[in-house]
Amino acid sequence: MKTLTFLLATALTCAPLLAGPTRGPLPKEQRDTIHQLAAHHTTISREVTLTEKGYTATTTSTDPKVAKLLQSHIKYMLKRVEGGGRVRQWDPAYREMGRYFAQLTTEVEPLENGIRVTITGESPEAVKVAQNHAHIVTKFIEHGAKEVQSKHEPVLEQ
Repeated sequence: MKTLTFLLATALTCAPLLAGPTRGPLPKEQRDTIHQLAAHHTTISREVTLTEKGYTATTTSTDPKVAKLLQSHIKYMLKRVEGGGRVRQWDPAYREMGRYFAQLTTEVEPLENGIRVTITGESPEAVKVAQNHAHIVTKFIEHGAKEVQSKHEPVLEQ
């Protein structure tokens, strides 16, 4: 019994250390990626189609370097949230999305000049949260750094 207690205590103590780079603050590389995307937002185009179950967004760039940043950013963010990490906890809309993440399915298709992302929700609430996220990301692209630094309203808690 003492051994089991020790192992459990050790596991709980060490778990944050083993969580890797998808927990805690964003790594510098990801912060830099976000800053670069915001700085080059005028080279990015985004087309969003809202669906009954969520949305599909095609996000591309005329700059091949920015297109690669889009691809690496979505890959990292999915890994982060799938691993239990959080994103933008200071932003009410992102906190809300975190609460519904388990009800969302995300499919990513890399494109030569960007990405196509389809997010579907399992409940009407999850669909609304996903569609709110689509609108927010579109604002990031339209307005750049100023919008990235802004808080956004949750769609269900208004």
